[in-house]
Amino acid sequence: MLTGRLILVVDDEPDLTELLTYNLKRAGYNVLVAANGADALRLAEEHHPDLVLLDIMMPELDGREVARRLRRSVSNATVPIVMLTARGEEADELSGLALGADDYVVKPFSMQVLLARIEAVLRRVNATRSDEDEELLEYGPIRVDTGVHAATLEGRPLQLTVTEFKLLSALVSAEGKVLSRPALISRAMGPGVTVTERTIDVHVTSIRKKLGHHAPLIRTVRGVGYRVQLAESSVS
Repeated sequence: MLTGRLILVVDDEPDLTELLTYNLKRAGYNVLVAANGADALRLAEEHHPDLVLLDIMMPELDGREVARRLRRSVSNATVPIVMLTARGEEADELSGLALGADDYVVKPFSMQVLLARIEAVLRRVNATRSDEDEELLEYGPIRVDTGVHAATLEGRPLQLTVTEFKLLSALVSAEGKVLSRPALISRAMGPGVTVTERTIDVHVTSIRKKLGHHAPLIRTVRGVGYRVQLAESSVS
């Protein structure tokens, strides 16, 4: 288990934050708590957490707006976000992921399941920084340096979430080979993590938006998955 990491818990329910704090500390994490969005953004800027556990349904500044602002922040643009919500409809999940969340857990939840999802996200972060994974990948205008967890487009930095970075790395390293959605789930989310294939589609859509006019570099292979392909290459 990854220990010693700092987790920022953002929720306006005192009973829940107390329970989360107890269990997270028991699991070896350091914990900060914010009861509203404004405090969450302030604490994130001051302490640079390793992960943000973010409730969506909060008064005034809700979790979606907090996620938007974190993703626009220079210092916290890539901080992993796990969203918490009482709403479990797919549309809510997809909207949260589209804002840059790395995972999504529906209330009420098992504490063991939540801890497992947090550990899985942090493992993805650790994997992108491990020496054995250091590699410089290039495809067209995209350059991915897994050693420093950085990606550029035509020399300009790309602000990607942990999951988006893993997905783009997998696609670029495949050098035009088709990767199925299950294969991408395994590479980006890690083994044993259960998400829908639609979740991968949402993350890919977000990457395409960040690629701007280079979005067509990521091609959809209908009924299978995705590949990278330069415009001048033949399209299958």
